Amino acid sequence: MHIDTGYEPTVSTPVTHKEPRSDRALLKRVRDHWTFYVYIAPFYILFGIFGAYPLLASLYYSLTRWDGLSQPVFVGLTNYINLFHDPTFLKVVGNSLIVWIGSTLATLVIAFVLAFLVNYYVSQFRTFFRVVFLFPLLVAPAMTAIIVNVLFSTNAGLINTVLGFFAGHKVEYDWFTTGFWLKPLIILMVVWRWTGWHFTLFLAGLQSIPFEIYEAGRVDGASGRHLLRSVTFPLMIPVILVSTVTATIGGLQIFDEPYVLTGGTGGTLQQGTTLGLYQYQTAFQDFNFGLASAVAWVIFALVVLFAILNFRLGRNE
Repeated sequence: MHIDTGYEPTVSTPVTHKEPRSDRALLKRVRDHWTFYVYIAPFYILFGIFGAYPLLASLYYSLTRWDGLSQPVFVGLTNYINLFHDPTFLKVVGNSLIVWIGSTLATLVIAFVLAFLVNYYVSQFRTFFRVVFLFPLLVAPAMTAIIVNVLFSTNAGLINTVLGFFAGHKVEYDWFTTGFWLKPLIILMVVWRWTGWHFTLFLAGLQSIPFEIYEAGRVDGASGRHLLRSVTFPLMIPVILVSTVTATIGGLQIFDEPYVLTGGTGGTLQQGTTLGLYQYQTAFQDFNFGLASAVAWVIFALVVLFAILNFRLGRNE
């Protein structure tokens, strides 16, 4: 006798697993699209020769004692330990952080203010301002150093002349042998050189904000200061983040400005020595390429660390 329970028996369907693609199928795909692989091959070949290999080689040399000529001797983490026990290196790290923070803050603030003024108060000639502010990027750092040396010259510099005019007597202050002023002068050179680039980024970001948002805010009675704080800044955070990260990458490995300003010596008591200049001195003056490679990886670690912090802060905002 059949009893109807109201339930239909379920039939289990066997699970089929896809077979992994065979090597023969992969080779067939390569043969069918060989022109594509030929077109992209030069990039990977050049990247391997000039990118990946030097990167891995520097990591290996950072674990060795090597003068560039003899056979490298593996020493493990000795170079890194010696670096962080060297008072000069710790001072150089401090110099680099001061130059990076000072130049980044000054550059971004000045660039944002200029971009804001040009965007909202200049209806014409915006392209002209872009060209003018980008002009310092076309000037070689050596020429910039000459300009700074002329301005701050001890005997006939413009700055000492102006100070002497207000002081009522001739001023012959030596700005370069006084270690305190080397870092501000380096910051001045960095700000003068890179403000235009960040100005261009900020101006493009400000122009991308829809004007209707400001009109809606004004209809609701928002003041200009409130619109700047509640509309402009929040919408500009991605652009500010990009500028901050690029300024961080460039600021922590700065080399040109301190080198040309101090002649590669770092100035009085190494007050103008940055990590990039210290790496150059270690490699090409002391011929300690193993230690210089370790310095390069310390710079890389600092850049990655602060870039991650910038991204996290920007994401939280």
